[in-house]
Amino acid sequence: MSKAWSAREKEMVKTSLREEGLKLFEKYGLRKTTVDDITGAANISKGAFYLFYPSKEMLYYDITRIMQLENRKNFYSMIRNSVGTPRGRFKDFIIHGIRILSDTPLYRMMHSEDFEYLMRKLPPELKSDDMNSYLDEFKGYFTDWIEKGWMKKIEPDAMNGLFMSLFFLILHRDEFSDEVFFATLELLADMLASYLIVE
Repeated sequence: MSKAWSAREKEMVKTSLREEGLKLFEKYGLRKTTVDDITGAANISKGAFYLFYPSKEMLYYDITRIMQLENRKNFYSMIRNSVGTPRGRFKDFIIHGIRILSDTPLYRMMHSEDFEYLMRKLPPELKSDDMNSYLDEFKGYFTDWIEKGWMKKIEPDAMNGLFMSLFFLILHRDEFSDEVFFATLELLADMLASYLIVE
C-alpha cells in the first residue's frame, strides 16, 4: 500500500473490495472466484489486495460478518417489536430469519462443500471468537424470555446447535423443491416453538 494513501482512501479501497467481492461471490461462488477476478473488478493490484486481506476467504468472511451483524440486528428488532403470543412470535422469528438467509444471493451460492472449504481455510481462533460472540448475544436476548417464563431453560450450546441445524438446511436448499423446502421450514419452526416456548 502506498504510504501516500490517506485513511479515507484506504477505507474506499477496502469498501470497493467488499462491494466487488460480493458481486463476484454472488455470481460465481467462493471457490470459483479468484483474487485476480476481485482485484480486476476493484481496479487495484494483487499486491495491494494482500495488504488488506491475507486471502479471498478472509474477504468473504469479512463480507458475511457485516451481513450477519445487520441480519442479527434486524432479527432481534423484528421479534422485539412483533405482536402476538410468544410461541407465534418465536415461530415468526425462525421463519423470517431463515427466509432472509435463504433468499440472499450470497448464501444461495453457498453449498455444503463451500461451507466446509471455508471452515478449513479460516483460522480456528477466528471461528471460535465469532461463534462465542453470536452465542453471547443470543443468550443475552433470550435470557429475558426465560426469566419471564416464556421459554424453557435449555443449555445455550444446545440451543445454538438447534439454530446451526437450520443453517445447514439452507446449505442443502437446492436439493429440495421450493414447496418442500418451505414446508420443512414451517414444520421445524412449529416443532421448535412448541417445544421451547411455554404458554
